[in-house]
Amino acid sequence: MKKLFAVVVALVVSAVCVVWADDAKKSDEVTLQGKIGCAACSYHVANTCGVSLKTADGKIYTLTKASDALMEARHGDGTLKVTGKVIEKDGKLLVEASKAELVK
Repeated sequence: MKKLFAVVVALVVSAVCVVWADDAKKSDEVTLQGKIGCAACSYHVANTCGVSLKTADGKIYTLTKASDALMEARHGDGTLKVTGKVIEKDGKLLVEASKAELVK
């Protein structure tokens, strides 16, 4: 009986730690919205094509990974809404997006 109790307690503690870690990860995330564009062609913040967005305050953020649909839409006239973690690398703002969608 003691072994069963110890196993149950260990499982509960593990589940709590996983949920807590997931909540901590989400607290670092921000939501950004702005005009979609090509990182190289439109905004000149990269040497290769990628998906970027320019927010209302003029900051340009580049997605670290973009879907094929966003890569195709980057030369259009649309608004991109991204939720993710912002990282600054070599003076450039990058977004590790957990969610990215075209708004219009």
